[in-house]
Amino acid sequence: MRNGDRYDGRVDQSPLLVDALAGARAGVVAVDRTNLTVLTLTGGDVLRYLHTVSTQHTAERLPGDAAEALLLSPKGKIEFAFRLAVLDGGVLIDTEAEAGGALAERLARFVFRYDVAVGRPGPGAVSLLGPEVDAALARAGLPVPPAVGGPGQAAVAGPALVVHRTPLGADVVGGAAPAALRALTGAGVAAAPLDAWEALRVEHGLPRWGRELTDDVIAEEAGLLGSHVHLDKGCYPGQETVARVHNLGQVQRRLAGLVLEGGQLPAPGTGLVTEDGRRAGQVRSAVLHPDLGPVALAYVRRVVPAGSHLLAGPLAARVVDLPFTPAHRA
Repeated sequence: MRNGDRYDGRVDQSPLLVDALAGARAGVVAVDRTNLTVLTLTGGDVLRYLHTVSTQHTAERLPGDAAEALLLSPKGKIEFAFRLAVLDGGVLIDTEAEAGGALAERLARFVFRYDVAVGRPGPGAVSLLGPEVDAALARAGLPVPPAVGGPGQAAVAGPALVVHRTPLGADVVGGAAPAALRALTGAGVAAAPLDAWEALRVEHGLPRWGRELTDDVIAEEAGLLGSHVHLDKGCYPGQETVARVHNLGQVQRRLAGLVLEGGQLPAPGTGLVTEDGRRAGQVRSAVLHPDLGPVALAYVRRVVPAGSHLLAGPLAARVVDLPFTPAHRA
């Protein structure tokens, strides 16, 4: 399940990327999320089924509700990460394109006891980046999701169009996403490359399936207990590990940032060592950020505090808390 081995995580510091990040900070830009896939689950038992197999409490959700969830191994390791929106009579799920087929197969494998039909994965997602997301959606005639705060909710315009609010702006997902992108472009929203989304994802310290979220990681290491895991429910695969680690506080590493010296980037999977040669962690994503320079997301041992100097292969790095800020380059 470690599909991140095929991912180099590098961002080209091109003028197009520089302009896209400037547009995202000052207004809003749109990114065609070719790295996401969507699938629909329908049937009378969809919410009960997801409640049984995932880390999220879904049994009493209503249309318009939204959540992020994980499927874990029996030992509590992350196998899949996805987001869901409750529809009338079903659920719309989006996840990494690399994971879509395997996730659909996994969900379909155990539905024999439930009234659930798992649809085929397909493309359909657009990310809006920047503070002017709501105005852009309104100009394009698209629904505006509820403000952040309280239980998760999305703007549901039907089974083919859902708008989620995100830490970076908003995501439009579903089969109607290509038409939504055309409407946004027609409303004056500039298009931006996928690299712009990746640069901002790393800047904000957001873990991604196949990169930071792999089958050797538990949810607490990635900081997902507050967002992807409902701690008051049980009886799902991996729940005992989640509860034990949370109650005993025995997690040995955390997701952290690295500020790298020079202009080179370490490959994902590069080991981290202290200046005296002790193992300290592992790089997962690295980008050449137009504003921050070369930075990375890494799992770092808890005993290695922010400010520590490490080596990522031959490259010098400094550990920082997430998210990244301009002060980290000082």
